[in-house]
Amino acid sequence: MRQRLQTLVVRSVLASLIAWILTSVPLAEIAPRTWFAFVQVPIVIFLLICYIGKSLIDTFFYNHYQP
Repeated sequence: MRQRLQTLVVRSVLASLIAWILTSVPLAEIAPRTWFAFVQVPIVIFLLICYIGKSLIDTFFYNHYQP
C-alpha cells in the first residue's frame, strides 16, 4: 500500500509541475493574448484535476491482488 501511495504522490507532483509550466510559460506570439489565457488555463487545470482523480481511483479502487 505504501508503494502505491508513493507512486500517487510522485505522479500528482509531476502532473502539478507540468500544469504550472503550461499555465505560466508564455507561448509563441501566434496565439493572441486577449482570449488565449482565458481558454488555456481552465483547460490545463481541468485536465490536471481529471488526471489526479483517475490516479486516485486507480490507487484506491483498483484490485491489485493477483491470485
